[in-house]
This record gives sequence, structure tokens and C-alpha cells, in this order.
Amino acid sequence: MEECRFETSELQASLMMSTPLWSDSWSLCNVADSSRSIQIQHIAGTMYVALPEVEMNQPGNLVGLEVAGDEFFSAFSTASTSDEPPPMVNGAIRELFVSSARFIESQITQGLEMEERKQVIITGYSTGGAVAALTTLWLLSQPSPPSLPLLCITFGSPLLGNQSLSSSISRSHVAQNFCHVVSIHDLVPRRNDEQLWPFGTYLFCSDNGGLCLDNAASVRTMFLILNSRGTPNIDEERQRYEHYVSTLSHQFLISRSSRSGDISDNSYEAGVALAVESLGFSDDHPSGISAKECIEAATRMSRAPIERASELAIELGDVLPSRLEIQWYKDSCEASPKKLGYYDNFKLYSNPRELKVNMSRAKLAKFWDRVYEMVETNQLPPDFDFELKWLFATQFYQLLAEPLDIAYFYKYKYSRTGTGHYMENGNRPKRYLLFDKWWKERGECHRVKTARTRYASTTQDTCFWAKLEEAKEWLDDVRSEGTDAQRRALLWEKIVGFESYADTLVKMKDASLDVLAENSSYRVWVKKLEEFKTDNGIGMVVGESDAMET
Repeated sequence: MEECRFETSELQASLMMSTPLWSDSWSLCNVADSSRSIQIQHIAGTMYVALPEVEMNQPGNLVGLEVAGDEFFSAFSTASTSDEPPPMVNGAIRELFVSSARFIESQITQGLEMEERKQVIITGYSTGGAVAALTTLWLLSQPSPPSLPLLCITFGSPLLGNQSLSSSISRSHVAQNFCHVVSIHDLVPRRNDEQLWPFGTYLFCSDNGGLCLDNAASVRTMFLILNSRGTPNIDEERQRYEHYVSTLSHQFLISRSSRSGDISDNSYEAGVALAVESLGFSDDHPSGISAKECIEAATRMSRAPIERASELAIELGDVLPSRLEIQWYKDSCEASPKKLGYYDNFKLYSNPRELKVNMSRAKLAKFWDRVYEMVETNQLPPDFDFELKWLFATQFYQLLAEPLDIAYFYKYKYSRTGTGHYMENGNRPKRYLLFDKWWKERGECHRVKTARTRYASTTQDTCFWAKLEEAKEWLDDVRSEGTDAQRRALLWEKIVGFESYADTLVKMKDASLDVLAENSSYRVWVKKLEEFKTDNGIGMVVGESDAMET
């Protein structure tokens, strides 16, 4: 581990313990538990909301996070992938949450309207902490989450849900909003259940100090180490948390100033030693050795996503020639006497030039599929898609390459009675769904707002050609004598909708020149539509002829 210059788990814990957030949160938890009611307090620009502990004789069964009918977590469901089980939570905790969620939301809204606040802290002890975590998750997953920073601090909270919930929270970039304070003697947070997984940052406390772990696998490992030490006296746990809150911040300052010269000259080794000591373990005890290994593994795991992102940046440069190959192909098609854009050329021909471009298309798809898989499995930093470099890289790739993916699909894979269209039955690659989501959430603000004075270099709707392929089929069916009147009316409504959409795309110059090429499949479709309208006495869309001018 020489390459790791620092080990910060103990330092993070010390920083957390030195703030008033955890002491103020704990004080309000005590008030909530003694009154058995939700408590709200305003301190120095911070709004605290404490949920009371509720006695539960036995843990509830896991139930779906999203329950049909209540729509509490409908927005959060998009964070799950189709390849993993649905997020599930403790059913009893969910029932407690449902009974109080709307009241908490209204109280927070009223509190924020009354006076200026800098942040909101939702807290709770034991089961109250679990309800607080679920409430925070609900508020963060809403389409319009609170504009102020929202933090959840729990004390001795039982684990809330399954691994899919933990993974979804990490993918949603909200794991950093949760801090779970856990006594190393408290059995409740580490109750043996293979179905339950932690999420967020865990602050493990002992009489000697504390350390922070924010990797779910490392937290589970630490739970196993603590479980191997025997069963604690649960009756004393509340007093332990009271002791930690009142003494550890002061004790940290004393211990730092009184440590003798036994600290290693290696900053990383010194950090690990401090972290192990903060849990009350000795270096030569089996538990201490296991804790050291767990901390070292957590450090490696925390560094791994950053290293992977750096490696991907190098690989992105390696696939740049493939993107340039497709760009060159697009430009050459637009200048060709065939007067076809690169979509139609790629779909209609299989010359050596098209085969070479197809290899570039496949190489790019392989790279971006790998990026997609790494994002979905949380192998990259949580803020990976916040970096403009990657946001724009995905956009440039998608605008240029997806039309070729659509052309390849309709050239080799499409079957009307089998696969269905590109936009149906999961035919569209998942990477594009993810990139669409990124751009919608973070890229739209970077889009140029002024009107275009020339046609876009690439059509701004990457699925334009897929929509055209469907419209071509609708028009053929409408013109067919075998189509009944009811279906014909339905198809005509769809055709008019696509015609209006395409007309707007062209008028706004969000279409590229390959769409408007004289022999492009779009131009051919428009001509067929005009003929059909003329033959049936149907008027043109207003401004349609103007839209077709290049």
C-alpha cells in the first residue's frame, strides 16, 4: 500500500465528531424518544427533525420499496437496473414511514418558508433512525427535491433494505447524504441477515474514538469482525451513545496532543494504526489484525473507482480514431453525388467503406457498453457523470453513432412480427438510455439557447431515423387496401404527429443535412405522403413546403 499516501477513515470520524451536528441531533433524538413524537428544532440556520424510536418485537419482512398505489418512491425506481432484483426495505419500517411522511414534508416546507435555513438534518435513534433514513431517501428521490442540503444522521439504526437498495442509492448520488453512527457494542445495526445491506457513511464509535467507512462491502466486513467478539449488553446502548456524543470530540483533541513518538513515519501506516486504535483494538489481537485488513481493503476500494476513471480517460483517447472515421464517412456521404446521407448509405450498401465504418461503430459500442456496465455496477466515482468531459463525450458519441446503430438494426435485425422496431422491446441499447438520462439531468443547461442560423452538424434527436422507419411503415399500411377504417384513422393520427415533429425539427434547424439530402429516405417519405394527400384531397401541414427548403 505504499502508493496510498494517506488513510483518512479515523480523520473523517474525528471531523464529524468535532461538529455540533451529531451532538445537536442526539439531543433532539432524546427529546423525540421521551415524548414519543416527532420533534423539530431550529439551531443556527439548521433545521433538525427527529423521529422517535418505536419498539418492534421482531424485524419486518422485506417488501418492495415502491408499492402500487402510494407512489412514494416511483421516481426512485429509475435508479434500478433491469438485471438486478428490485429495491426492498423492511416492511415494518416502511409502514412507520408512510404514517409520518406527509406530515414531515409539510413541517419541513413550513419551517423553510418561515425563516432562512442553510440545511435540514433528519435524525433518529434505533428504529427512529431507520424511519429517518427512509424519509430522507424519499425526499431526495422526488422529482423536485429540497433545494437546501439534506443530511440524515442516525444512531444505532438497523439496516434498512437489500443490496439492490444499496446499489441504487449509490447510483443516484445520494449515499453521501447519510451518516450512520454505530457503537461497536451495539448489536442492532449489525444483526445477522444476509439479505440486508448498508448504504451511506458509517461512523463506528468506541471509547477510544471512531472511524468512518463508506463502502458497503467494508461496512459488512466490519460488522462480521464486531460480531466475532461476542454479544454485547443491549440494555446499555443508549447510555453508550450518550457517552460517545458528550466525550469523544474532547477526547480526540486530548489523544492527538498526547500521543508519543510511536507513530509511524509513513503517513498511511500511521493513519491505519490510528483507525485500528480508535476502535479499541490492539495491533496484535486477531480482531485488530482483521480490522486493519478491513481498513486497508476499504482504502483500496475507495481508490479503485478513481483509478478506473483515469484508465477510461486514456481508453477514450484510444477510440477517438473510430469516431473520426465515422465523422469522415458522414462528411463524404453528404458530398457524394448519390445525394444520400450517411444513415441511408450505411443501410443500403455493404461496400468495403461501409464495412470499415461498421468496425469503427462496433469498437465504439464496445467501449461505451463497458462504461455503462461500470456505472451500473458502481465501479466508477459517484460524480463520474457530473464531469463535463464525460457528459459531452457521451453526447458527441451518441449524436454521431446512434443513427448508424439504427441503420444496422433495420438492415440486419428488424422483423415486423419478431423483434419489433428499434424503440420497442428493449432493442435500443441500454447505454443510450443512460446517456439520455445524464443529458436530461445535467446537459440541457449547456445547450445553446439561441436560434440556429444553419443546420446542425448532427441531428439533435438521435432517434429521428428510428421514428422515420416507423412512420414509413404507418404510411405503407394506410395506403394498403387491406387496412380497415379504424386502424387507418389511428395510423393517420400517428403520421400527422410524426410529420409535425419532423417539420419542427427541420424548421428549428436541429436536423443535419443528411436528413435533407435529395434522395434521403426522409425526403422520399415526404414525397409519398404528399402524393397520398393529393390523391385523397388532404391539405398540407402549414409551412410544410417552407420546411423542406434547404
